[in-house]
Parts: sequence; structure tokens; C-alpha cells
Amino acid sequence: MTSPSLRLYLRDHTRQAHQELDRTIGRLDSADAYGSFLRASYAHRQPVERYLAGADWPAAFGDWRPTELGPLIAADLADIGAEPPVSPSFDLSKDIASLVGVIYVLEGSALGAKLIRRMAGALGYDENHGARHLARQERLGSWRGLLAIMERLESIDLAAAVRAAETTFEQAASAMRENGFGR
Repeated sequence: MTSPSLRLYLRDHTRQAHQELDRTIGRLDSADAYGSFLRASYAHRQPVERYLAGADWPAAFGDWRPTELGPLIAADLADIGAEPPVSPSFDLSKDIASLVGVIYVLEGSALGAKLIRRMAGALGYDENHGARHLARQERLGSWRGLLAIMERLESIDLAAAVRAAETTFEQAASAMRENGFGR
């Protein structure tokens, strides 16, 4: 399956989970809301990044690796005087289909980072204070790199990729709810 087909398949089959996450986050129109967003982002990204760090990356990925944001989110939290929350575990199979599903969600979030960065900017946060992770995340080079990799993949268990992507979206939505969103 080629990249556009795999990407579109994942997009189409995870649309509901993605929309649920977007509805859960809502607008970030206050410093308190943004602080909650940072705590939730850390609670989501840190365990997923730990999961990915332990992966045995298939040759198709070459030296490409997902964007690591956990340390930058921790720095952003420190900027606002907040501690990183305890993050739960994230355990999935580390087969290629699951890896693709997980990183599809993480790297695809770069597309929404531009909008969130504008909201953070309106609150006084930028790439040097409070929004470092958004400045890094909104760069689309890593997303484009992932799409190129997906294009080279010969075959993949589509159902497993969708399950992993849905699990990742659901984990993010849960982290948001646990930190004050969507209640």
C-alpha cells in the first residue's frame, strides 16, 4: 500500500477518535487552560515516547525517528511554574504496523500545533518561553519524512495500524480529560 493510500486509510479509519480528541481539547483561552494543556500533553507524550524509545526500528525507517517533545514540554511546564505530572504506561506491540499507527498520530499532530501555537502566543508564550514544544512540533519535516517512509512500506497489517492509532488518540484524549478538558 502506498503512502497516500496508507495515510488516507489511517485518516479515514481513525476519524472518530481524532475528532473526539479535538473536541476534548477545545480552546486554550487562558493561562490556566494552557497550563492544563501542557500537563495533559506531557501525560500523553512521555509514556508514548518511552514506548517508542524501546522499539527495534525496521530498516524501512532508516535513521528517521519520531520527534521527541517530552523534554521540551517539561521545560515549558517549568516556565509556567508547574511540575510534570506522573505519566501512565503505554504498552502496545512494537510490530511495524503498531509503530506506524502510533507515529502517524504523534507526527500528524504537527498540523494542529500551528493553531495551538497561535493560541499560546496570544497568551504570551513563544518558542523561548512556554511554547518550545509547539515551535518544534509545528515543523513539518518530520511529518513529511514519515510520509516518505510510509510510501516505501510494502505491506502492513492495516487493522493493527488502525488499532494502534486509535489507542494513541484515546490515550491523548484520556490525558486531556484527566487534566481538566472535556468534562
